[in-house]
Amino acid sequence: KPFVMPKNCPVCGAKVVRKPGERASRCPNPNCPAQVKEALKHFVSKGAMNIEGLGDKLIMQLIEKGLVEEPADLYELTKEDFLKLDKVADKAATNLIQAIEDSKKTTLAKFIYGLGIRHVGEHIASVLANHFGNINELQNASEEELLAIDEIGPEIAQSIVSYFQDEENRRQLKRLLESGIELQAPARMAESPIAGKTFVLTGSLASMTRSEAKEIIEKLGGKVSSSVSSGTDYLVVGESPGSKLAKAREKGVSILTEEEFLKLIQGGNHE
Repeated sequence: KPFVMPKNCPVCGAKVVRKPGERASRCPNPNCPAQVKEALKHFVSKGAMNIEGLGDKLIMQLIEKGLVEEPADLYELTKEDFLKLDKVADKAATNLIQAIEDSKKTTLAKFIYGLGIRHVGEHIASVLANHFGNINELQNASEEELLAIDEIGPEIAQSIVSYFQDEENRRQLKRLLESGIELQAPARMAESPIAGKTFVLTGSLASMTRSEAKEIIEKLGGKVSSSVSSGTDYLVVGESPGSKLAKAREKGVSILTEEEFLKLIQGGNHE
């Protein structure tokens, strides 16, 4: 049988909608249990608030027991709340509370990504964090201000403005900020030796993962590309590099060993 798109959300029953120019049909109900679950999963994920141990099953139990309806509720949970859940022992409950507490100290980029704004992935979250420096500036930014930023197009700009104009989103954001979350401002771009530079990584690094290197570069105002081009400033070469090394040599791209890369980023005070 050919697939037929349901007219109503199979979880909450709301009439599904599809915006002009988009392929996906979506449930418009922000209180739909499936949407609440996915929003919480995204918020606690490694690229966002990185709350270790809080997986799908625990999130679903927290929702079903009425303990959590939105991300800010996580910061009001107690050890006793976790002990009410299935298969959560005393030590696990203690660890979960500690993980939630630890997540309060995070970067602005991770927090922006965790909000789950449509079309704002980890990279765009870093671009926004580097440009605005704090969440208040971002939430009050106009579409024109956003469009003036490199890499921000009309679709992303409209999505960001729409998100922050929504009263419910602003209420949830206010609650999150009042829960004790401390947002570390990104390094000042003017002081960073790699601001505006484009990097490509090849091979495995000994001192950090490729994703960690990418995060540091973006925090310092640099960009990371997946392929070497004439616009590439640096190729960082780890162990067992691939074909990117030959291409970088061919194009005259500056090649950095891991040691040289570490010296360069240390000049940008990424710690």
